[in-house]
Amino acid sequence: MGHGWLLRCEAVAWVDEDWPGWIRVRLEDVDGCAWYLVDKVPMFGLDIGPGARMPLPVDLRCDVVGEDGDHVTVVPRWSIEAEDGTTQFRVRRDRLMAGRA
Repeated sequence: MGHGWLLRCEAVAWVDEDWPGWIRVRLEDVDGCAWYLVDKVPMFGLDIGPGARMPLPVDLRCDVVGEDGDHVTVVPRWSIEAEDGTTQFRVRRDRLMAGRA
């Protein structure tokens, strides 16, 4: 499948409201495990300010690095990682949408 995919996630909280703002985004894997990624608002392709109410949908840019039937392994773009440092996630193939590379 390769490069340039969007994975539907959910912005759940503000971490820091000072410009450009940092948010916590929830990613759910194939096992129903929630992973939390924290980075600057623009890294998630959003243009929101501190008044934005959560939760709200986020399309996380990622690359597919492995496939196994209905599941794929993705790596978020721009070195975004989970709070524990995890960088690869197994998700359902139907959660991906084609995006711009």
